[in-house]
Amino acid sequence: MRTGKIIIPLLLAVLVLSTGCGQSGLVFTPGTYSGSAEGHNGLISVEVVVDKDSIISIEITAHNETEGLADNAFKLIPQTIIRNQSVAVDSISGATMVSDAIKDAVIDALGSSGVDMDALTMAGKAQSTASTVMKPGVYTGTAYGKWAEGSNEGARFGSPQLIEPISVDVTVDEDSIVSIKVTNCDDTPGFVEPAIERMEQEIVAQQSIGVDVVTGCTMTCRGIISAVTTALEEAGADLAAFNIPSEKINAQEEYTVNVVVIGAGTSGSAAALAACEKTSDVLIIERTGKIGGMGVCSTGFIGIDSSFTRAAGLDVTVDDVFAEMMEYSNWTANPLLVRTILEKSGDTADWLADHGYNYSRLGGYGYTHDTGKGTEKMQNLYDNYILPAGAQLLLETSATELIMDGDTVVGVKAVKDDGTEVTVHADAVVIATGGFGGNEEMLRKYSGSSNYFLSGLSASTGDGLNMAISAGAMLSEEIFPHLTEFAASTVQDYNSYFLKYLNYGGLLQVNLEGKRFMNEGLCAEQPLAKGASAIRTAGSFYVIFDRQTLDTLHTLGFPGLFTAATTDRLKRDILWRGRALVPFTSIMDEIENAMRAGIAFEGEGFEDLEAQMGIEEGVLVNTINRYKEMVAQGRDDDFLKDHVWLTRTIEAGPYYAIRMEPAIFGTLGGIKVNERLQVINTELKPIPGLYAAGQETGGFYGYPYYDIPGCTMAYAYNSGRIAGENAIDFAEEN
Repeated sequence: MRTGKIIIPLLLAVLVLSTGCGQSGLVFTPGTYSGSAEGHNGLISVEVVVDKDSIISIEITAHNETEGLADNAFKLIPQTIIRNQSVAVDSISGATMVSDAIKDAVIDALGSSGVDMDALTMAGKAQSTASTVMKPGVYTGTAYGKWAEGSNEGARFGSPQLIEPISVDVTVDEDSIVSIKVTNCDDTPGFVEPAIERMEQEIVAQQSIGVDVVTGCTMTCRGIISAVTTALEEAGADLAAFNIPSEKINAQEEYTVNVVVIGAGTSGSAAALAACEKTSDVLIIERTGKIGGMGVCSTGFIGIDSSFTRAAGLDVTVDDVFAEMMEYSNWTANPLLVRTILEKSGDTADWLADHGYNYSRLGGYGYTHDTGKGTEKMQNLYDNYILPAGAQLLLETSATELIMDGDTVVGVKAVKDDGTEVTVHADAVVIATGGFGGNEEMLRKYSGSSNYFLSGLSASTGDGLNMAISAGAMLSEEIFPHLTEFAASTVQDYNSYFLKYLNYGGLLQVNLEGKRFMNEGLCAEQPLAKGASAIRTAGSFYVIFDRQTLDTLHTLGFPGLFTAATTDRLKRDILWRGRALVPFTSIMDEIENAMRAGIAFEGEGFEDLEAQMGIEEGVLVNTINRYKEMVAQGRDDDFLKDHVWLTRTIEAGPYYAIRMEPAIFGTLGGIKVNERLQVINTELKPIPGLYAAGQETGGFYGYPYYDIPGCTMAYAYNSGRIAGENAIDFAEEN
């Protein structure tokens, strides 16, 4: 936990006192009080100083939140509480959980101050309207957004290898923000553009750093706002006076179309494109401020018997892949749906190529069409095909309810982020909202746990699934988290750095009881499937290794634990991912941070390490000794790990234990559909007018995930295309 104090500037407190804080109506026992509340990454602690009738100062004394993203909440929430003499203040857009935790921590602190808690939590008015005068000029502020300082992950998604902070030039006069110019932003392309456009315009227009962020681009927006805030501080601004939340409007909009598609991700975009080939009367509703969803982060999809695979001389058939998938899933997947998707997949690869897609190579097992990451491929669909065909796109608009006429779906209700209520009358509706990885309550309900790090979209909160259920939809047989190949942490950001790779080299892993629980080699051999599924059974686990191994990872990465010939063989045979095979240059700092957060431990001996981890005496020691015996004999008698992974990585102290949790892209399964992508009701009949596609639907997958690169995107494109085709056919027939 970070323990450095964040001290709220005294200028505002002095200003409030000098203008009559006693008007607040609050009565305290003067003193200093401490409190804490659960934030996004653990406890946030505060110290609150009060006199007999006012809050004097608030200090954030400890936290473990991500630097940069939570900065404005730490600065502005205390200032606004002091200004209003009330904890009933608006949260910071994009930092709601941290904002709420600060307010709750203040409430916790003042619970023993003798104050009337009802009065403290009532909405208050600023005790002074005075504000400081800024020094006119141009000020530069910097902050990090999506990718933190030193992150190595952004380059995978089109960001520079070396991440520089977001830089913003802010021009001010004595009492207003004149202009804002983002001069550098190394965050993910496709997410950067809508964030910059909104922030540059709205902060000036509203004269506020409390503007709404672009849904789906929250971290980049927060970085820009933090940079602007830093610049305003340098100009001498009263930050609380510039922290005015965006106002909601009272308006209504109504549309009548043939087909409405809910979601502009991969499956929704494919559905819209397919429908637009037959009609111009299509409306797309997208919750976030951008198109593409998780598809912009993906590199390819399978396409059997496309013109590209035929040109490459590949003789893999639909029958071959169908047999492999059904055998792998033990026939728990829907055979009709699987076969329909596979039979369509080659033609869909050609169809997308006809609409501007370029394939850099055929990867995976020779039939995965590599599109490359980025928004460009899908933006091209909208710019050159979907919107020119006459379709309409509503961004930052959340569908809330399906409109029913008896048992038939005839439209959808939605609300825009600005408060506008939207009603869409449609002959057919396609749900393509991308699962519920961002909804912890639904994760617990449908998968049994929410103990995951989400590397996908937090905007995927199960809206489509809930709407379908309300319309009478049946749930699919399989609903499960879409696990990623690398583990992570629910407390600290491993994902941006190297610690996420620790489970990828066959190192010893133990559960929270100190017991070994799996064949660790599976995390490298089948990382998306059996490896990820095995660590899910543990929930949380530790990776154990010694100092020599740490030094090797720091300088050479995993290849330093193997011969060059073995490394080359693993790259070839199991497609060992190159990005995890580089020197872990920042791992020393990462482990130090994890140790401060209480999720990593160092011990001179096994007993010392065991005690620090809080494990029952003797359990971890016995586990390690047993494992060392099997390494020495070159044979895993417990979990049958291939001898290649039985490396000597626990030889001499000090020893390390790093806690990790499973990471997820989102979820798979939910709405039961047939091979026409019609939604099926609880009587096993199609719901008229309702179709669904992509990750929120079930039937294509068994558990665990297929060991074939490109399955998720293949299902998204093909299920979306099929849903769009059948939806417009239904609309024209009715």
